[in-house]
Amino acid sequence: MDSLIFLVVVSSLLAMSTVQAALERSEYSPKLLELVDSLHSICIGKSGTDEDSINKVINGEFTDEPKIKKYMKCGITEVGVMNEEGVIDYEMTAELLPVKLVDKSIAIIKKCEADGKDIPNLDDRVFALFKCYHDQDPETFIFF
Repeated sequence: MDSLIFLVVVSSLLAMSTVQAALERSEYSPKLLELVDSLHSICIGKSGTDEDSINKVINGEFTDEPKIKKYMKCGITEVGVMNEEGVIDYEMTAELLPVKLVDKSIAIIKKCEADGKDIPNLDDRVFALFKCYHDQDPETFIFF
C-alpha cells in the first residue's frame, strides 16, 4: 500500500458527478473532469451503490457498507490512481489534482496510506483512506 494515493481524488479522486471541496469545478484538471461522467456510471454499475450513499460521503458521512467501498475502489482504480494490488500512482494522482492541492494532498494521502497499510481487504483499505483524508482535512477532501 506504499502507493495508495487516492486522492481521494479521487479521487483523490473518484470521478463522479458531484463535487464537495474548497475549489470551483474550473480548478480541477481537464483530464479529471473528462473522466467524471463515464466513471460515475461505470462505478455505480460495478458497485451497485446509489446516489444517496455517494452524497453522504460527499457530505462527510462515511457509512461502513460494501457497495460504497466498491464504488470508491472502482473510481480510484479505473482512473489509474491505484492498481488492483493497491499500489498508488502518485504521478497520476498529481496530474489529476488541482495544482494548489498537490503537495498537501499527497502528504495527507501518504499519512493515511501508512495508517491503513495493515488492512488486508482492498475495499476496506480504500474506504479507510478516503475517511482518513476527510478527517485530516475536510476542506480539501475531493469526492465525485
